Amino acid sequence: MVFVMVVSAQDIPKWKIEDVVRSYSAKNDTVYVVNFWATFCKPCIEEIPHFLRLAEKYKSQKVKLLLVSLDLPAYYPAKIASFAKKNNYNTNIVWLNETNADHFCPMIDQKWSGAIPSTIIVNNSNGYRKFKEEEMSAVELERSLQEAIGGNARYQFTAPMNDAEVLDKNEGGAAFMKIDYVSFKSKDSAVYAVTGGTVNAIARIEEFKLVIIEKDGLFYTYSNLQTTTLKKGDHIKQDQLIGYAGRNLDGAGPVMEFYLNDREKSIALSRANFITRKDKRLTDHSIELMDNEPQ
Repeated sequence: MVFVMVVSAQDIPKWKIEDVVRSYSAKNDTVYVVNFWATFCKPCIEEIPHFLRLAEKYKSQKVKLLLVSLDLPAYYPAKIASFAKKNNYNTNIVWLNETNADHFCPMIDQKWSGAIPSTIIVNNSNGYRKFKEEEMSAVELERSLQEAIGGNARYQFTAPMNDAEVLDKNEGGAAFMKIDYVSFKSKDSAVYAVTGGTVNAIARIEEFKLVIIEKDGLFYTYSNLQTTTLKKGDHIKQDQLIGYAGRNLDGAGPVMEFYLNDREKSIALSRANFITRKDKRLTDHSIELMDNEPQ
């Protein structure tokens, strides 16, 4: 789908919701940012400037921004074009020619009530998809763009335990709580590296250990390990066995918590960031701690 820059009323296309969906459905590595707004929406107007700034900042990394106006028919096209020109919205703009929210909202996201501002960010090459039904801060938007650009290499991993159940802490939790880790529970205690790298640190917390592996400025932390044979400075490969998880407090099975951090901030992970390990590796193991085991 070809977009045009906004310079006059004639340049604002009239789209159906199917046109909007097609605009971000191409199977390529472009990051599509589709923002639903209106000229009368104050939070929309407050967030659009940093959408424009960040789209320009990440343009070389194939980020494309589309502003979809939900203004009333009386505003189309002249008032929308005049408002966009006055505020220097030098990006792609279309007007959504729809009246039935029960039809067009689920086409974007099942959770969308029709409220604006709302934004969907998609990268079809790595499966990244994020929908937000409220104003996005510049920090949140940039973080989301970095996640979408990073793709599989940074944000989607093979589950580090065989046949593991993902205990996503975001489900059922308080909305204001920031969860920056994912827990895995399995009958098999074996834990594997989701990526290669160098062992940055090994620490003991009470009777458990954690292993931190560094690669390309990211730190992969495997916590709640009962034992490991690794030591600081070891170079490991993806899918290499790094240790065995301890049992959770309920004793129901081995549980391992996985964190991903960079040098400046934590990166929140959820169930959607992981894919199931398809190849069963080993059965459950039990290894006694040795005096000379790395600490």
